[in-house]
Amino acid sequence: MNNIAPREQHQLAQESEPDLYPAELLRLAGYLCGKTVPPEALADEQALLGYAPPAMSAEQRQALSDVAALAASQRALKRQLARAESFLSGFAEHSPSPLWIKGRSGSYVMGNAALSGFFGVPTVVGMDDRHFWPEDVRQSLEEQDRAVLEHGETIKTMETSHDGTRHWLVHKFPIDVDGEPFLGGTAIDMTTEVEKERALIRHDNFYVLLSRLSAIISRAKTLEALCLDTCRVAAHQPGMDIVDISRVDDAGGTLKLFTSAARDGTEHQWRLDDDTSEADWFLPDLAGTAAATGRLQFSNDLHGGCERRHIASCMAIPLFVNSKCWGVISFYSHRPELFDHFYRDRAGELGNELSFGLERLINAQELFRLARTNALSGLPSRLHFDEAIAGLAAVNASGTVLLVNINRFDEISSAYGNTAAIGLMRQVAQRLKTEVAERMALSHVGIGRFALFYPVDEDRSPRRYARDTIIPLLEGSYQVDQQKIWCTVNVGAAMLPEDGTSADELLVKAWDALAGARAQDEQIGFYDRDADHALARQVSMEAELREAVERGEFVNYYQPKIDLKTGKLAGAEALVRWRHPIRGLIQPTEFVPVLERSGLVTEVGRRVMQRAMEDWRAWYDEGLMPPQIAVNVAPAQFRCDTLFDDIERALNTAEAHMTPLSIEVTESSLVSDHRRVIDTLTRVRNLDVPVAIDDFGTGYSSLAYLVTLPVDVLKIDRSFVMKMAQDAGYMGLVSTIVSLAHNLDLKVVAEGIETEEESKLLKLLRCEQGQGYLYGRPVPAEEFAKLLRR
Repeated sequence: MNNIAPREQHQLAQESEPDLYPAELLRLAGYLCGKTVPPEALADEQALLGYAPPAMSAEQRQALSDVAALAASQRALKRQLARAESFLSGFAEHSPSPLWIKGRSGSYVMGNAALSGFFGVPTVVGMDDRHFWPEDVRQSLEEQDRAVLEHGETIKTMETSHDGTRHWLVHKFPIDVDGEPFLGGTAIDMTTEVEKERALIRHDNFYVLLSRLSAIISRAKTLEALCLDTCRVAAHQPGMDIVDISRVDDAGGTLKLFTSAARDGTEHQWRLDDDTSEADWFLPDLAGTAAATGRLQFSNDLHGGCERRHIASCMAIPLFVNSKCWGVISFYSHRPELFDHFYRDRAGELGNELSFGLERLINAQELFRLARTNALSGLPSRLHFDEAIAGLAAVNASGTVLLVNINRFDEISSAYGNTAAIGLMRQVAQRLKTEVAERMALSHVGIGRFALFYPVDEDRSPRRYARDTIIPLLEGSYQVDQQKIWCTVNVGAAMLPEDGTSADELLVKAWDALAGARAQDEQIGFYDRDADHALARQVSMEAELREAVERGEFVNYYQPKIDLKTGKLAGAEALVRWRHPIRGLIQPTEFVPVLERSGLVTEVGRRVMQRAMEDWRAWYDEGLMPPQIAVNVAPAQFRCDTLFDDIERALNTAEAHMTPLSIEVTESSLVSDHRRVIDTLTRVRNLDVPVAIDDFGTGYSSLAYLVTLPVDVLKIDRSFVMKMAQDAGYMGLVSTIVSLAHNLDLKVVAEGIETEEESKLLKLLRCEQGQGYLYGRPVPAEEFAKLLRR
């Protein structure tokens, strides 16, 4: 082997030869043969035995044969040694990896060509590490060598060149030569493998970053959170020191820092007006070029703050939202040339992933904004108001919801056109926007309607605020395009939390208050909780009434009519009562208005009429001579097309020729569609059913209108009868009604007679009939039958 010292070569040769040498064997052979034996005689046993004398004993001949065998064995050992040395020499000299052996002193006693080539010297034999390594490295190597030589350890280390471009796997192991320690070593070049491993690690790290970025995108709720989390995760990637995201300022078109994070844990969220002098690493030119060109930018020629922070390379990736450059993410590293082709090939993936997250959030925010903004006025929408009230209710806030309504908005739209109406609405919204404080949660909640929350801690009461601020602000003249439009408003108010804790509840109640105020010709109305409770009871009662109709809980009571001249029974009025299964008998004043509003009055009126005729027929069949029964017909029933069928069906139940039925209608049933009313009344009278106008004097019909109606009876309302004994004015009114009726050839029935004085006065006024508690209360059919038997 090359580079092996002569002394060590001789020592190794000695260690590899047998104990007996050829000269000794020749002397021993000559001694046995009694003469000199040439060296070539040792080459063959038969040749050696040829030198044996004839008189040689068998023992001597055997000894000579053993000498020949020993010589053969020696020759074989030498051949093997030479072969092994050739193998070792060839392996060492042609190995691409450096091989060496060191002595105890640290000097190289052997080194192959690869080792010499590595150190750049012809031979390393006789040299030590002081010739090749700096002091710090030499000391480390000596410590390793000492551990191998003194303790017999086997050491494996990974060594890297100073420039970081070469890597070796180094093995050091002990060698014992006849008790003397030597150190063997080998170095395998791992540069390619290390680079592959580093590339794989970098690849894995990059896609771990992408994976974490995907998770950040999925959970981020705001742009700030998305960008800061991205900077934070990216800054802790191997080789990274600082990561920042800058965004394009819509106003000036320049890049402004948005978020940043550093490996040392420093983080920042930047506002547009922040002082960015502390961000001395930021490279606006590089990031600006990336934003302007829309392409990836790299730089290893950095300056200023980057040099002070030992930043050696930078990569800037443009970010796009809806095909427009939104900003730039920049990576900074202390490693020069870190951002090589690997990052250049994959930076687009990172930019696309983050751009997707930004676009998703920005589009979601825009949808959120649009959903919460009224497109016509630009004010917050009804949805925004719902959320604002829910938030206020959640923190137990108190205040008033003021609902502002533009009066006659539909008429304005019809008169001036839809464009002008929208223009008016926008001007109203603008006036409100400039005057109403932001904390009042102003919203555009409907066509021509605006709502705001007026906190309880404001200086003025909500009524004063509406009266002194809102109404004067909005009422008046508006110039819309070429039109001059006069606008008036009404305001309804409902209290949080007294009247409700949701926008739906409060706006509905504020609208009820507004409608009530408008009905009373007032500009401001506050929700009446007592009235609402009554309405709630009516709604609940309506459901009960529907069930009552199905179960047949309505019954007829009959109140007698008396001939005021004779005092005899002259007729009866059928009155409906509700026999509630729990509450018992309920008076009509409580449930009839609900029947009328719900539309059930037609069905109930039909049943009352049918039951009245059934009872009349039963009395007649019993021989009791029942009088004519008057049945009230509600306005809705009077307008119903089935009225004639209902009357005919009821008459068929009784003896129609004995005119068992009459109907009573209120003035409100007669005031619309005069021709149809006359036609209806005429057809009813043609069935021999007299018609009475009930509660006469409380409606709005004119005398001229009354003259044309085909009716038979006027019923004076009980309110007039009750007051005529104490008030001369009412006495004169009743007298006028009686005279009017007689002039029109109509009979008169007075209701609500409770005293003898009232009865006498009506007789004097020539009133034909009367009914009231003086003569009898309404009673069931069985009780009325007893009255007929008297």
